[in-house]
Amino acid sequence: MARKTRVQFSPFALNEGGNMKIKLIKSVTKDLPVIAEIYRTEMSKPPYNENWTKKKSMDKIKFFSKFYDLYTIKADDEIVGFICINPIFMCPGEIAFGEEMAIKEKFQNKGIGTWVLGQIFKIYKERGFKKFMGIAEISGKAIRLYKRLKILPSKKYVLIERGLN
Repeated sequence: MARKTRVQFSPFALNEGGNMKIKLIKSVTKDLPVIAEIYRTEMSKPPYNENWTKKKSMDKIKFFSKFYDLYTIKADDEIVGFICINPIFMCPGEIAFGEEMAIKEKFQNKGIGTWVLGQIFKIYKERGFKKFMGIAEISGKAIRLYKRLKILPSKKYVLIERGLN
């Protein structure tokens, strides 16, 4: 079960377009409705085009909060996104699996995602993890971020799928 302590990591000052202080903190219950709305909104847009209702997105975020490490991303005091890490994926304690990350559209392309992932790498390295893994939408905007941070396609694993229609 994910720890519920509220941890604040090194703030990041954004100079472009203002002087925002960006923070990454462990999510708490009062953050969940805002995070669920960000998830629903951002995942409903292309290229994902996922059909999330308010209830389904809230259920998913509650699940993440209960079983994984869910972090809130704040710009000043506004919640602008989240990142969810599954620390028990495949080899528990060895692979930190990035389940989901979403940032409100108006805060994208400002260095926030780069900073957040850098913090996540530090956190899990300090906890003894050996790898970070995740799944990326090939046509998504975030793929450029991942390539820049050297989060590259796995040489060992492949994502497989089969329709069940």
